[in-house]
Amino acid sequence: MQGKIIVYSDQTGIGKIITPEKKKYNFSVDEWNDYETTPAVGLIVSFVPEGINARDIRLEERPAAQEPEKETESAAAPEKEESRQAQERTEAAKAGEEEPAWLLEFDLDIDACIEMHFSDTRKRIAKSGGLLGENRRLDFMRMQRFLTTAYNNLIEIDHSFENYELAQIRQELLDAHDAYRTFKSRTDYVQNAYEQVFLNKQSRYKELRAKLELNKSQIAKLGESAANLEAEIKEKKQKLQDLPKQSEAYIYLFNEIKILKRSMVDSIHEIAKLTEENRLYIDLLDNFYKMHYDRFKKSFGEFVETYDALMRKIQDVLAYKFDSLMWKKANTSKPIQTFFAKAGIHDEFSAVTYMKYYLKTLDSSKLNQQNQELMELMQYLEAQTKKRLVCIDDDTEFLAMVKEILGEIDREIKVVLSTRPEAVLPDLKNLQPNILMLNPSMRGVESESVIGYARKIVPDIEIAFFAKRISRELLLYAKQCNVAAIIPKTAHKKELDEQFRQYLD
Repeated sequence: MQGKIIVYSDQTGIGKIITPEKKKYNFSVDEWNDYETTPAVGLIVSFVPEGINARDIRLEERPAAQEPEKETESAAAPEKEESRQAQERTEAAKAGEEEPAWLLEFDLDIDACIEMHFSDTRKRIAKSGGLLGENRRLDFMRMQRFLTTAYNNLIEIDHSFENYELAQIRQELLDAHDAYRTFKSRTDYVQNAYEQVFLNKQSRYKELRAKLELNKSQIAKLGESAANLEAEIKEKKQKLQDLPKQSEAYIYLFNEIKILKRSMVDSIHEIAKLTEENRLYIDLLDNFYKMHYDRFKKSFGEFVETYDALMRKIQDVLAYKFDSLMWKKANTSKPIQTFFAKAGIHDEFSAVTYMKYYLKTLDSSKLNQQNQELMELMQYLEAQTKKRLVCIDDDTEFLAMVKEILGEIDREIKVVLSTRPEAVLPDLKNLQPNILMLNPSMRGVESESVIGYARKIVPDIEIAFFAKRISRELLLYAKQCNVAAIIPKTAHKKELDEQFRQYLD
């Protein structure tokens, strides 16, 4: 196929060809296959069309009228080639292949850009592996205001309440929350992330965008210059009418007007050239943007979903640790004990106990929005504190003693006992237990599969083992399975009671 180069930039190596049928094709200097010449505006060329792009471009040296028969043949060949390639592209599209973004190749692929941009987040996750392995957690987004209020109130009651350990874990929690908020602000808007994470790391894309903006600036300056030249020419033409045509002043002014007109025409031509260049750049940038956006959105969405959950878990585990340590410290404080006794609070100090005390001081008929949220938070905390256990062992007498002991410890504890995992595991979704207690030595039971299934159904479930004998192999296996505790099986109820109280506290 033949055409004429109407736009070409030596700086970018990008141009555009127009055919006699007024079809326009983009091209790159990389597709120029004539070693004796370089591309230039006005040259007649032959090329192979491929979509909106021109490939295998060569200077057309022979005039079209000299060899009409050969020209007809040469014109027909590219048409056949175009038809063949169009068919290939159609077949590729049916096979699910994407046509590559023309000219603009990326420096870094999407996954590499995401990993590089969020390297700080990935490092933080890697450093927090210990926290991610724990199961006990509190929803910090719900608890944040209450934890802060309770902490400040306890300090007011006992000025020596805060110690180094408490202050340190509180700071870790605040740092984790700040990191999470920063992560959210960087990932809330996909379009912004696409620009920052992917496009800004593509040098060719940035180069063309900078060239586009430079051209816009030059067009504005040239337009202003052309307007000024037009006004000046008009003014000088007025003066020219008052001068004798044979005078030196007339001839001088006439020549000056010609020079000004030439400058104005040059400016107008340059504006047209830059405008055409910009149309090409806009097409290229737009094609590149659309070509990669959907794939970026998918990969970015998967990354955000994974790391959002991990970041949330880090702060939620730290919130649980901070809450536990805070009330453990409160239980040893004489001023706080005195204050709670005067307030009529005799239960063990905890978030639920303190929340109950606070809500008693409110008029339930006049609750504002904030206090209604506290009522909902109370329900959440009560649900968190209610223990739900599933205990699996092949010793029915031992299981009966376990149930009796747990009932004596706390009547609110819900216990499900079973001698066969397959009988209770299908109901885990409805039970939503906090803890799964399992004897890994049961015959015919693959404890690793049971644990894996339980964690799949209830991701935050805590695992504990029953064992007659605690061997080195069992300890290694428990560590591998991230087991929270091993309860020794004993015939003495008192010993077992102490083991359970120590574990559940």
